[in-house]
Amino acid sequence: MGYEIYKWIIYALLGILVVEQIIITIGKRKRNVYHLLLGSIIIINVCAFSVLMNAKSLEVAMEANRMTYIGGCLLPLVVLKIGASLCNLNIKMHWYILLAFFAFFTLGVAWSGGYSQLYYTDTWIEIVDGLTVLHKTYGPWHFIYFLYLGMYMVFALWIIISGIRNRKTYSNKIVLLYALIWGLVDSTYFIEQLLHNNARLMPIGLSIGMTLFVFWFRRVTLFDMSTSLINLEERERENGYVVFNKEEKIMTLNEKAVEFFPELATVSVDDSVEKLKGTSFYESVFIPLIRTEDKKEIPAVSIENGAVCAKAHKLTVVASLIHRGWTVELNDVSEEEKYRSMLRDYRERLEADVIEKTKDLDRIRQTIVMGMASMIESRDSSTGGHIRRTSDVVNVFAEKLIAAGYPLSRRFLHRVVIAAPMHDLGKIAVDDAVLRKRGKYSPEEYEIMKTHAAKGAVIVRRVLSGVDDEELVSIAANVAHYHHEKWNGQGYPAGLRGAEIPVEARIMAIADVFDALVSKRYYKDAYSYDEAFKVIEESIGTHFDPELGKIFLETRPKLEELYNRFIIDRINDEETEVEE
Repeated sequence: MGYEIYKWIIYALLGILVVEQIIITIGKRKRNVYHLLLGSIIIINVCAFSVLMNAKSLEVAMEANRMTYIGGCLLPLVVLKIGASLCNLNIKMHWYILLAFFAFFTLGVAWSGGYSQLYYTDTWIEIVDGLTVLHKTYGPWHFIYFLYLGMYMVFALWIIISGIRNRKTYSNKIVLLYALIWGLVDSTYFIEQLLHNNARLMPIGLSIGMTLFVFWFRRVTLFDMSTSLINLEERERENGYVVFNKEEKIMTLNEKAVEFFPELATVSVDDSVEKLKGTSFYESVFIPLIRTEDKKEIPAVSIENGAVCAKAHKLTVVASLIHRGWTVELNDVSEEEKYRSMLRDYRERLEADVIEKTKDLDRIRQTIVMGMASMIESRDSSTGGHIRRTSDVVNVFAEKLIAAGYPLSRRFLHRVVIAAPMHDLGKIAVDDAVLRKRGKYSPEEYEIMKTHAAKGAVIVRRVLSGVDDEELVSIAANVAHYHHEKWNGQGYPAGLRGAEIPVEARIMAIADVFDALVSKRYYKDAYSYDEAFKVIEESIGTHFDPELGKIFLETRPKLEELYNRFIIDRINDEETEVEE
C-alpha cells in the first residue's frame, strides 16, 4: 500500500511537471518557475534512486528506474532553458519545441522498459552490500537516449561558447562554472555507465550539482540586470547602469551607460575599475560614489558629459544581509522632476527583488535539506516524522526564548530553526543493519550509531559549502555534532560539559529528547505530556542546560497544541490510506 501511494504521488508530480513545461514553452513565466521546476525534478530523481537502491522486487526496481528517467530526460531541457536565459541567449521557439518533443518521446521510450523488448531485452536484480542493483541488457531502441543526450550537449556547448564570446556583458567565470556543474552531473552518468555502477553515483552527483547550482544561481542573479529590471517600465530601461562587486570589478553594464561614458566600451565583465583610471567616469562617478569614507549616506553626484547632464546614484546590492557591491545608475536629469517618483519606486523594487531572490534560494536550499533528511528518515523505521516535529518544536522554543528575553538575537535563533532539520544528517553514513535494527543495540552497534553526530557535522559543512552565511554553517554543524552532549559531561561524542556545549546544540538537545518521549516508537509507547515534561524537569541540570530547561517548560501549552495537531494529521492520513 505504501509503495502504491508513493507511486501515484510521483505520477501526480509528473503530471504537474508536464503542465508546467507546456506553460513555460508557450507562456511568459519567468525564471523562478524554472528553478522550482529544476528542484522538483531533482528531488523526484533522488527519491527514485533511493527507492531503486532499496527495492526488494524487480517490479519495484523497474518502476523506480523509470522514475529516474524523469530527470534523465527533463533535467537537460530545463538546464538549457536556465543557462540560455541567464547568459542572455535566445533559443528559437522551434528548436526548443523540437527538444521538448524529443525529451518526452525519449521519456516514453525509456518507460517502455520492462513492458517490451525495445529498450531493455532483459532485466534482473541483485542485492549487493544491502543495496539493490538493477542489471539491464539494452535493446535496439536504447540508442535514442544517447542521441537525445548528444543533442543536449550540442546546445549546451553552444550556450557555453556564446557565453564566453559575450564577455562584454557576461562573466566568463559564471559561464565556466555553469559548464563545470552540468559537466559534473553528465560525467557522473557516463562514469556510472562505464563502471556499471547501477545508480549508486547519480544521487551523489545530483546532490553535489544542485548545491553548486544554488551557489551559481546566487552569484548570477544578484548582479543580473535583466532580471532586476524585468518588471519595470520601458522608459526606466533607458537609464544607464554599471554594477560592481565588493572587489570593485565590473559585473555588468548596459549600452545606455556607454552612451553617457564612451570609455566604458573599453572594459569587459570581470575587469577591474582601475582599468578606467584617469577617465571621466572614474574621476567624476566612481571615486565620489564608491571610494567615499561614508558608505551609508552618499548624495547623488551630478556630472557634465558633453551635451548630456547626468546624475549617478549608488544602490547597494545585498544578499543574506551581506554587502555584495554597488549599482551606479545614470539618468538624464533634464526630466528629473518627471522621473523622481519613478526612481524612488525603482530602488524599493530593486531591493525587494534582491530580497525575494535570496528567499527563493533559501527555500530551494531548505527543500534540498528537507529532502535529504526525509531520505534518512525513510531508512530509520523508528523515527517517522521526527525531522518535521523537532523542527517545529525548535521554532516554538525559539519564540519563547525571545519572549523571555534570553540573550540570543532573533537572527541567531532563526538560523537555529533553519539548522534543526539537519541535526541527524549523519545517519546517512550509518549502516542500514544498525539503523534499521528493531531491538536493543549491542555495545558495538551503539558505538556505530554514536558516530552519526561527528559524521553529521562533516556532511553538513559539505552540503552547505556554497553558502555564504558562515554563521548558519557553523550553527548547523554544531547542532549536528553536539546535540547528544549532556550538561553534566556524560553525553557524546566529545563529552562536553556545561557552557562548553554550543548553545544551539543545547536547544536542539531538549527538542530532540522531547519528541522522542511523546512519540511512539516500535520499542515503546508515547509518553503522556505529564510524563514527558516530568522527565524534562528531572533532567534539568544533568542532561539539560538549567536556564534553557526552565524556559522550555513554559512552552507546554504551545507544544501540546502543536502535537495535538500532529495526532489529528496522522489520523487523517491513515483514514486517507484506508480509503485508497
